[in-house]
Amino acid sequence: KMPGAAPPPAVTAAPAAVAPFGSGSTAAPGTRPTGFYDLVSVLTHKGRSADSGHYVSWVKQEDDTWTEFDDHQPNPKNTDQILALKGGGDHHMGYLLMYKAQYI
Repeated sequence: KMPGAAPPPAVTAAPAAVAPFGSGSTAAPGTRPTGFYDLVSVLTHKGRSADSGHYVSWVKQEDDTWTEFDDHQPNPKNTDQILALKGGGDHHMGYLLMYKAQYI
């Protein structure tokens, strides 16, 4: 204790209980994470090296369709076309994947 310092305040109540993260005991519906995620965007690279090639973005829309954004021209795509982005050589290769958490 330092000379002239005020004493610490007295504890008059027990601290509130805190629910474990994700337990949802007091969480509102739709705010509890499930641990599952939905793929919502893919950035691909098409080319043989990092020094050359082309980047393209593929974005999932709210109606579960996909749109490819290749420069100025958006093109509609389906899920099978997104799943086929395996890459290699002159084919599109997934470079950055973006996910959205699912909640209950």
